Amino acid sequence: MAVKVTVKISSMHDEVTTSALANAGFEAEEVEVILPVRVAERLHLYPTLPSGARVERYVGIGGVSVNVFRISNIVKISVISEDREVGPVEGTVVITPGEDEVILSDKAIDQLKIDLVKPGEGLWRFTDDPQEKIRKSVSVERW
Repeated sequence: MAVKVTVKISSMHDEVTTSALANAGFEAEEVEVILPVRVAERLHLYPTLPSGARVERYVGIGGVSVNVFRISNIVKISVISEDREVGPVEGTVVITPGEDEVILSDKAIDQLKIDLVKPGEGLWRFTDDPQEKIRKSVSVERW
């Protein structure tokens, strides 16, 4: 299991609420969120890309590379739990064909105040939660 949280992702045109994998191994220099094509379509960011979108080559596990569509500072991201909402923070979108879930980068995790307590068990808390407050991952939503 991994830590999955409920996120609200808003573009200028629409909003999607879904689960997101909090992946500390997704290292980025800024707040980034990987979006499956279907989520990007719902946000009206794909297939017609906004101006400023770039095609980049990302290298994943095992050296596999894929072309992605990167759109800087185009969405607002919030984390929603049973008792509060944290955010929004501005984020860069990486539309990744073939990906089927939303993934938060390490910088997104930090900015959204997510503390990975026991990632292997899907346990987390907000950084300002009391030590004893442990939250459980939500179910994955595949796109």
